[in-house]
Amino acid sequence: MRLLTSRCGSLGLPAVWALLGAALLIAGCGGDEEQVVAQAVGAQAQQQVTEQIAEQSAEDEEAAAASQSVSQAEDEPEAQQENGVDAAAEQSEEASQRADATEQAAAQESQESEEQAGGQTQAAEAQQSTAVEGVAEEAVAEGTRLITLFGDLTEIVYALEAEEYLVARDTSSIYPAAAAELPNLGFAGALNAEAILALTPTLVIGRELAGPEGVLEQLREAGVEVVLLDELTGLDAPQIKIRAIGAALGIPQRAEALAQDVEHRLAGVTAELEEPERPLRVLLLYVRRGGIQQTGDHARTIIETAGGIDAAAEAGVEGWQALTPEALVAIDPEVYLVLDLGLEVVGGIEGLMEIPGVAETRAGRARRVISMPDLYLLGFGPRLPEAIADLSAYLRAVEAEIGSG
Repeated sequence: MRLLTSRCGSLGLPAVWALLGAALLIAGCGGDEEQVVAQAVGAQAQQQVTEQIAEQSAEDEEAAAASQSVSQAEDEPEAQQENGVDAAAEQSEEASQRADATEQAAAQESQESEEQAGGQTQAAEAQQSTAVEGVAEEAVAEGTRLITLFGDLTEIVYALEAEEYLVARDTSSIYPAAAAELPNLGFAGALNAEAILALTPTLVIGRELAGPEGVLEQLREAGVEVVLLDELTGLDAPQIKIRAIGAALGIPQRAEALAQDVEHRLAGVTAELEEPERPLRVLLLYVRRGGIQQTGDHARTIIETAGGIDAAAEAGVEGWQALTPEALVAIDPEVYLVLDLGLEVVGGIEGLMEIPGVAETRAGRARRVISMPDLYLLGFGPRLPEAIADLSAYLRAVEAEIGSG
C-alpha cells in the first residue's frame, strides 16, 4: 500500500464494629455528731440532778439512734454502688456478646460473599474452558472438498484454519500467498461446470456475482452443495461472512471466535481515529489495462469511517459506473484512491495521469494518489480494521501536506 503524492510517500467486604463501654459515677455521703453534757453549777436538789441525768440519758439514746440512722444511710449508697457496678458489668458483658455475635455474623457474611464470588469465577472459568474445548472439538467433516469463489471468502477459510479442505479457487483469491498454489478456475463470474466437477468438490462457497446461474445449477444437480453469500460492504460484513462460512463448514464456534476478534479490533481502531479538521473528498478509481476506468460507492463505508468523503456517493453514483473524462472532471476529487494491481498495469502514477480527465482534477494536478491492495481495501474480510486505520493515516498525511502548502 502506498501514499503517492507530489511530496509524500509511502477494581471484600469490610466490617467495622465499635463496642462502647459505660461508666458509673457513684458518690457517697457522711456526717459528724456532737454530744453536750450539762454540768450543775452550785448546789441543787437531788431531784434536779436526777432529772438532768435522765435528760442526758435521753439525749444519748437519741444520739445513738441518729448514729445508727447515719450508718444505715452510709451503707445504703455502698449497696447501691455495688448493685450499679454489677448492672454495668452485666450490660457491658451483654454488649460484648452482641458485638461478638455481630462480628461473627459479618465474618460469616464475608465468607459467604467470597465463596459466592469464587463460585462465579469458577463458573466463568468452566464456561470459558468449555467454550475452548468446544472449539477444539469442532472439525470440518471428513471428505469435505471445498472450492471458494472470490478472494475474501478464501481469506476467511485460511483465517479459520480450514485451508486443508480447499481444492481450488478463483482468480481473485490471491491472499494469503499460499492460495495462489491452488488450481485456478478463472473469473468467478465465468465458471465452467466441467472444470469444477473434475475436482469432485462437495461444497462451493461464493458470492451472488458467481455464475453463470446455469453452471451453479449443474453443480447442484450433481450433488454439490452451493452456498452463495450476499454482497456486503458494511462494517459488519466480515463478521457476517465469517459466521456463514463457519456454519457451512461445521465449525461455528471457531467462526464465532474469529468474528468477535474482528469486532474487537474494529472497535479499537474506530475509537482511536483522529477527527479531521476538514474531510477530504476521495474518489475510488478502478483502472485496468488500457486505461479502462470505473468508479463506485463500494468503498464508501471505509472512506467515511476513515474520516473522508466518498466523492462518488456524493455525486450520486450507485454501484459501479463507467467514468467519462467529463464526469471525472465534474466530480473533481481532492484525492484518488486506487488499487495496487490497477495502478501497476497502467504504468504507475505516470501512466495514471495519462488517462483522459485524471490530471485535470484537483487530485490529478497535485498528484494526490493513495494506492492500497485490492483485497485488503475492498475485500471486507478479517483485515478490515487495519485497512481503515491505514487509509485514515494516509488521509491525515495528505491533509498535513495541504495545510503546509
